[in-house]
Amino acid sequence: LFTSTCQYLSAYSLDIWFTRVFQQGCHGQSRIIRYADDFVVCFEREADAIRFRKELDLRLSKFGLEISPEKTKTIEFGPYAQSKADSRGGKASTFDFLGFTHYCSRSRNGRKFRMKRITSRKKFTAKIRMFRDWLKANRTLPTDELMGKVGSKLQGHFAYYGVTDNSKGLNRFSYEVHRLLFKWLNRRGKRGCMNWEKFNLLLKKFPLPQPRITVNLFA
Repeated sequence: LFTSTCQYLSAYSLDIWFTRVFQQGCHGQSRIIRYADDFVVCFEREADAIRFRKELDLRLSKFGLEISPEKTKTIEFGPYAQSKADSRGGKASTFDFLGFTHYCSRSRNGRKFRMKRITSRKKFTAKIRMFRDWLKANRTLPTDELMGKVGSKLQGHFAYYGVTDNSKGLNRFSYEVHRLLFKWLNRRGKRGCMNWEKFNLLLKKFPLPQPRITVNLFA
């Protein structure tokens, strides 16, 4: 599996070339998934992945483009990679795409391979930092307005990241948001004016959205 990022990608420079030219010479199954400048290419055969890495540079250079080295990697991924990792007592490689870390796992009964997703550490940290900075700048808003905006931010986060298997990522984000909210509400007045009992009463008056899975990827 090959993952990368390249600015100013177009359908002509990559997608069409991949399906009409490169894919015709593959010895196994292959597929490209692209969103804006980020893309993932899956190969059944390692030789096809190696050839793709070489020919991709030549293709992009024709348009004055190049991939981002620090965001590019080729990994072994899938049921066979998981089996190998299990036999070694380790974990298979993971990759980040569209804010999620994709990793090898198994179905609930443990019988079938299943690719799962969780909010990537990088995106999680960035989102919490953004919320902290926003809260610091807006902590003096009227309580009802502040809680309404916090609720909207939580709802937006849950709507995007609320995919199958990411309950842990949602719960962790909700916990951090509540922790930061308590911290900055406590700084609005006299130090220690807000305790957890008062905070819980506030949440009853202005309830915030609860983390929940909104997108079933296997429906």
